[in-house]
Amino acid sequence: MTHMKKTLATLLAILLLGGTCALGEEMPVVTDEPITQEESEEARKERVRQAQQMLIDLGMLNGTADGLYGPMTAQAVRLFQSRNNLVENGELNDATFEALSQKAEAAGSARQIQQRLIDLGYLRGLADGIFGERSQTALRLFQALANLPVTGEADDATREALFAENARSVPMRLTGGDKGDGVVALQEKLKQYGFLDGKADGSYGQATARAVRRFQTHLLDQGVDEVLGIAANGEATSATQALLFDPDYSSYVSDLAVGDTGDEVKRVETRLNRLGYMDMPADDTYDDYAAQAAAAFREQAGLSERAVMDKETVDALFREDAPVAEAFVPHDIHKGDKGLAVEAVEAALLRGGVLAYQPSQRYNDTMEKAVQWLHDDLEASAIPDYRANAALFEDPQTLTVQAQVFLESEWLDIPNDGEDAGTLRRIQRRLNTLFYLDRAYVDGEANALTTEALQAFQAENGLPATGVADQVTREVLFSDDAAYKPLPYRVEVSIEDQRVRVYERTESGDYELTQTFICSTGLGNSTPRGIFLDGFPVNRWHHFEKFDCWAQYSFVIEGDIMFHSVLFSEDDPETLRENSYYALGQKASHGCIRLKVGDARWLFNHCKRGTLAIVIY
Repeated sequence: MTHMKKTLATLLAILLLGGTCALGEEMPVVTDEPITQEESEEARKERVRQAQQMLIDLGMLNGTADGLYGPMTAQAVRLFQSRNNLVENGELNDATFEALSQKAEAAGSARQIQQRLIDLGYLRGLADGIFGERSQTALRLFQALANLPVTGEADDATREALFAENARSVPMRLTGGDKGDGVVALQEKLKQYGFLDGKADGSYGQATARAVRRFQTHLLDQGVDEVLGIAANGEATSATQALLFDPDYSSYVSDLAVGDTGDEVKRVETRLNRLGYMDMPADDTYDDYAAQAAAAFREQAGLSERAVMDKETVDALFREDAPVAEAFVPHDIHKGDKGLAVEAVEAALLRGGVLAYQPSQRYNDTMEKAVQWLHDDLEASAIPDYRANAALFEDPQTLTVQAQVFLESEWLDIPNDGEDAGTLRRIQRRLNTLFYLDRAYVDGEANALTTEALQAFQAENGLPATGVADQVTREVLFSDDAAYKPLPYRVEVSIEDQRVRVYERTESGDYELTQTFICSTGLGNSTPRGIFLDGFPVNRWHHFEKFDCWAQYSFVIEGDIMFHSVLFSEDDPETLRENSYYALGQKASHGCIRLKVGDARWLFNHCKRGTLAIVIY
């Protein structure tokens, strides 16, 4: 009777606890014993322990395998039976045990595959033996990169490749805020394929996220669907990076022909531009100029001619070792343009003594005036061939390809009898750009200072110092090899970014940037542009009577245009006009170049007359 009461009490406690007691605390079921096989007690416990461990591995039972077949174990067996089309009776019979063994073995194999995918970077998280959608997606990506059938199932070929010593791994996920070499490598690859326009700075910001999203969208357009784990979300997942860095990846989508539009056109043009074949900015229209640039690329890459941008051309174009252009494809340029063609024209005009200013890489007002002057000079020339080519420069706001070819020809090889004012002015301009003659004497008139400048140029360039611009002297003067006058300092003033930069000449003859000063140049166009060679220090304190103010360390550039400090009401450091100090970094003066007091003092103390070239641009 007492035993019966204890048993009922135990069963009542189990019911009240909802069957959630730990396995180690389970009481054996006293009636309807489910284990029907006639086995020894120890063998039966071992069989139960094995079944419990398999149920735990399958995620159907919590706790530890203790060999006690209680309510929780029976409930787990019923759950297994219901999921596997077995008689749901909670009995650990032979059919149930065999099915359980097969499932557990498969789960163990799944866990091994998951762990291998985790180790190689394809899968994140823990190997739980449940081979669901995430695990299948990871396996499909591995199969795709290993050139295996993309099934998501671990067949014999997949297992062999997966567990091979040389199995391919994939990079770790990168996302917004990440920094380091991994981000740099990602950015460089995105640039290579034309998805990133900015610099590879190693910081995963919004520009990088946009570029990643562009690449992911491109993959989806190519037919790489979400079964490989690709989504256009801007996160550089392992799958995204694996495809991006795959050496066999082809970014080809479809052929491009003249007239086609879209993002793919812009991507191709961006690459042609970066490799130097295309000088004009990339846009989303594949026009005749883009087709000419593509043809130039194919020729240099050793590909045969074709009418469209096809897969072979695209694959060659986006290779890491794609050939760089020997020269860009020429095109007409117009006022307002910038690029390689404009830079080449500027260089030719400077070399030829038509321009005398710091290159701006833009077809601006100064360049337009230079082209107009060139037209007038050629038209007035006594040389028939020169007059015949004047028509190329009739429109000073446009330079055709033919005009650009003329500028690169030997038209600057002035004949010995070329002593007209235009010819002399070009010689003087060239001497000015090489720092031998101040711009005040570029006037087209023969004078002693021009002769002295020629003699100094000839001496510096290993020529007889005759002061006469003979044929040999002109050939050197109007060449890229002409040597600058070796002045100790070159001081450049950028009106655009309001900075003064001082370059000092080294023992090797190069110029090294040593000082950078913030400044205020003149309002409007009151600060003259050009190359000035006669600058010199003037006063410790300088009074501007017209404006009733003072400045420290005045340094003449030309006429009444100077370097000087910020302004003071009196010749007293305590009377600083603060508004002139806070205006540094923007145009504020009447033409002079204002500096901090210490910066003005540096120029005043270091740069004596005849020691510097001042270049204002």
